[in-house]
Amino acid sequence: MTDAENPDPLTWLAPILWPDGATGLVATDDRPRWWASPSADRPRILIPAGSGAAAAQAVRRYHDGFGPARRLRSLTAEAVMGLPPLARLALRGTGVVPVAGPDAGPGLLDGLRELLGLPDLLVAVSLAAPKSNRKPVLQLIDRSGRCRGWAKVGWNPWTTGLLGNEARWLRRPAPAPLASPRLLHDVELCGRRVVVTTGVEPSRLPRRRPGRTPPTEVFRAVAAMGPRDTVRLQDSAWWASVEAVLHGATGRERAAIEAAADACERVALEVGAWHGDLTPWNLMTGPDRVQLIDWEFAADGVPIGFDLCHFHTQVGSEMRGASADAALDRSARLAPQGLAALGVEAGTRTAVWRLYLVELLRRTAALRLDGYPVERLRHGPAALARLERSIGRRPGSVRQNAEAREVHP
Repeated sequence: MTDAENPDPLTWLAPILWPDGATGLVATDDRPRWWASPSADRPRILIPAGSGAAAAQAVRRYHDGFGPARRLRSLTAEAVMGLPPLARLALRGTGVVPVAGPDAGPGLLDGLRELLGLPDLLVAVSLAAPKSNRKPVLQLIDRSGRCRGWAKVGWNPWTTGLLGNEARWLRRPAPAPLASPRLLHDVELCGRRVVVTTGVEPSRLPRRRPGRTPPTEVFRAVAAMGPRDTVRLQDSAWWASVEAVLHGATGRERAAIEAAADACERVALEVGAWHGDLTPWNLMTGPDRVQLIDWEFAADGVPIGFDLCHFHTQVGSEMRGASADAALDRSARLAPQGLAALGVEAGTRTAVWRLYLVELLRRTAALRLDGYPVERLRHGPAALARLERSIGRRPGSVRQNAEAREVHP
């Protein structure tokens, strides 16, 4: 089942939460189980209708990408959801979503209630726009409005693998000034992998201008969560992950990757851990700590500086509305100063940037191997074009090096 085959969010969601196939989700005006926001046709969040306190908790959203207007909207939504039931009847105009059918069998939500020992547990469901790592994210709330945790549901091999990776990383302690959710459960429920974590405590007051680059200490703290070393490119764990998916790359992509490897072959790279998706919407800065969530793409042995390059790319793309080409231009322009602050030597900064472009190609190849429709992706093609412009498509020694290591490990 892919997003392309099931474009309707509710049609996509129902068999994930109720694998028996007997339960559906439909819009109705009768006895809603959830409120759908902003509409039943294109919901981004399903808000529990059984408790005003739980509904108010469900719409509470604050992160480092929120400006004053979005914070005000979030505060307003909390206030409206906390109103008495009769006052909240006006929300029916936004569409409501109950479980259809009186004979629905037990599902994943029942399993979570049993796992946590909370029979009255209410669940809000966040539904991201279709993308490679799209999955239901469930906020677990009691009737008093207290957030008891978050659960992510792996529904296909790709998302199941990502959740396994996140669970491994959440077992590692996060050094100051970082804080990350605590892993509560990593289990199988109804045939789905489910990772349950503690909640986060976002600050209603802005601590940083939206999209502003985090302090250098944040990137250093992430890098310190894994072994740090200085190695040749071909000896890094990250390069092994590139080689593992090369057979999923196109001829153009392989040529560009080989040319980048040749250009960086003699560069000494400092490697460490990286988060893989360090963006404003995964950061919540408080007065004494920075909370960092969504560790699905984290990895060891990665050139230090990738997180910084990715941050600038994603801010340009997702917050500024730039094209993929323009977002990479922005990252290329802003990254050198940040890389210098991280201690990346002047002669290595260009190599780190080029290898970050290779990382975008690596992700594209990995998704292609998993059967994801990569034609919809933007950053991979933009990274390919940029690599071809900067270093050309010269024949490289990547394949020869890989074969040599197979003969002489």
